[in-house]
Amino acid sequence: MVRIALIGCGTMGRTHSNGYLSIENARPVAFCDLFAEKAQPLADAHGAKVYTDFDTMLREAEFDVLDVCLPTYMHHDYAVAGMRAGKHVFCEKPVARTAEEAEDMIAVARECGVKFSVGHVLRFFPNYVDAASLCASGRLGTPRLIRTMRNQAFPAWSWEGWYQDYEKSGGPILDLVIHDLDWIMHSFGDVQRVYALSLGGTVPGQEHCMLVLRLQNGAICHVEGSWALPKGSAFHTAFEIVGTKAQLEYDSIQDAPITLETAEGGAHQTDYLSPVLGPMEPYTLELQKFIDCVDHGTAPAVTGEEALKVLRVALAALESSQAGKPVTL
Repeated sequence: MVRIALIGCGTMGRTHSNGYLSIENARPVAFCDLFAEKAQPLADAHGAKVYTDFDTMLREAEFDVLDVCLPTYMHHDYAVAGMRAGKHVFCEKPVARTAEEAEDMIAVARECGVKFSVGHVLRFFPNYVDAASLCASGRLGTPRLIRTMRNQAFPAWSWEGWYQDYEKSGGPILDLVIHDLDWIMHSFGDVQRVYALSLGGTVPGQEHCMLVLRLQNGAICHVEGSWALPKGSAFHTAFEIVGTKAQLEYDSIQDAPITLETAEGGAHQTDYLSPVLGPMEPYTLELQKFIDCVDHGTAPAVTGEEALKVLRVALAALESSQAGKPVTL
């Protein structure tokens, strides 16, 4: 049984906690947050202990995996502290705020001999997995154009408004469309060049970005992301893949006949459910994969090196949007 300590009991911490309820070979034993009232319900669901101080948890709790669900700019320090204490680390995306921080996390994990993985969960969403598989099978021919879209209202519920501080969050390029960047690179190949436009970037929370990527294999990608939708708007994703033989399209709003909209904790969330397929749990699946890799000593599904490569592309897009010219990787 792999024992888990989770730090950061906000939106993603709650998501991970719910996921562990379905993972038979994982047992959360500790939840840490500055606010005990946020950690307590999660701990109660697992019979775990609550901590409000990370160092105390690290010293007192007996666990194998540290699950980091903190804001991006905190990832490095807490992950490295866990690694140096001999803990395997699963860290939410993006891996870090800077490439230098990510490089250090990878180096420390290697030095300490612990497993390290990053939550690029889009690889586990069934529609994205199926699309990539169809492309790999050759049914679409050679993919020449990939379009992705990931639009939503500004996530105003963030702790101390850290999303609004782009030095901490990186804005929608680093926090939002990095999902699509990882899926594109994992499924279709590395990026050679990126050109990015960011509209409304001087007003945090009103930014809409568009990235144009040239892959090393010659394919072109249009990646759109937005934090500029009106408050209360449904989260909306889509993709289109145009190959030399066929074309594939997906739209989250049209994906399933049942739409569930909630606003727990002030955060609007839309879930699209199918009575045929049932609810899809990609977050549980990504955690299961990491727990299995710790349990059996296998390689993580998403490595730190892969997460660093995607981070470099997102940072290049930020550079391009600020300089107004393409950036070659």
